[in-house]
Amino acid sequence: MSLRTALPCELSRSRLPGLFWKYAIFLALHCALLCKCSVAQPRPDTPPDTASASRFGILPFPLLYYTPETGVAGGAALVCLYRAEVNDTSVRPSSIVVDLIYTQKKQIVAEVSPDIFLDRDTYRIMGSVHGSRYPLRFYGIGNTTPDALEESYTSRTIRLTLDALRRIAGDFSGGISLLYETQALSDLRSDGVLGPGTISGSRGGRTVGAGVVFHWDTRDNIFTPSSGHYYLLTLRTSKPGIGSDFNFTSFTLDLRKFLGITEGSVLGIQALATMTAGDVPFYFLAQLGGSDAMRGYFEGRYRDKDLLAVQLEYRIPIFWRFGGAVFAGAGDVAPDLARFSLNQVKPALGFGLRYMYDLAEKLNVRVDVGFARNSSGVYITANEAF
Repeated sequence: MSLRTALPCELSRSRLPGLFWKYAIFLALHCALLCKCSVAQPRPDTPPDTASASRFGILPFPLLYYTPETGVAGGAALVCLYRAEVNDTSVRPSSIVVDLIYTQKKQIVAEVSPDIFLDRDTYRIMGSVHGSRYPLRFYGIGNTTPDALEESYTSRTIRLTLDALRRIAGDFSGGISLLYETQALSDLRSDGVLGPGTISGSRGGRTVGAGVVFHWDTRDNIFTPSSGHYYLLTLRTSKPGIGSDFNFTSFTLDLRKFLGITEGSVLGIQALATMTAGDVPFYFLAQLGGSDAMRGYFEGRYRDKDLLAVQLEYRIPIFWRFGGAVFAGAGDVAPDLARFSLNQVKPALGFGLRYMYDLAEKLNVRVDVGFARNSSGVYITANEAF
């Protein structure tokens, strides 16, 4: 399940203490809901589980979280589990996740996300069917755009994605990646940057893309890893010849490494590169910030054709199910790789609290406070940033 949000909201440092305690209470309520659900339903990957005892299992989950991009967000998810080899728990269960979310910023998201394993994990089919109505903000393109350029608009999106992979050797898999998306924009300011329609994508349009994807995953746990690595490479092109209104190529390289430092403590390292070329709609440009990478900058505050970022996170146990984290990152966007400058690199750092509500699966709820250049943010959500 992927809950991607992108509405910016800045927090002054003077407001952070009050907000921290306010959302600490919110976290406690969140954990109570999650723990209630965990007790009421058997865990999907520990025998006997719903998927191994029968071919199908259905788990309902309440959703509550907070990010600067959404404000408080709530909804519900339905997780349908299926295991092809009923009595073999070494085979990963397939899943279909259905979620419906409404946020404090009046954003609406509905999504269906299948993740299907076939032939004893030899094949994997992942994808999503996504529909949303999202009020957003835009600050222009480039790494020096001022706050004064801020303008609001509303995006209505329908998106279909599909990654079909086959195991090539060991933990290495590869396959095809497909995308279909339509964007309709409204509530544009006539005197804004997007209003005149001169920026690619500012009048909406259809994007159809096709390409390749490769995974190399040796993590000991996909939710809260303590060792191993995860490498992802995606290359996709969109062209009028396959039905797209835009002609561009996108490339993403996401490298993650996890090292055990002391008993229970882990150092996570992530290097991220996103590169695009051609007639790129502004909503497909590389974007800096959000709840996962470069916390403290809201998602999309800076955007351009290329992004380079690196972040470190040190995770430590505190007591019982509670843990802590400190993190730091640096990154920037630019029109091309040759125009990245160390003088423009943007720093980010912060700290966080973790509560592990499912010990068997190592599922966390996290509260992070991120500080960036001239902005900051509080994030309360499930699972680690990377």
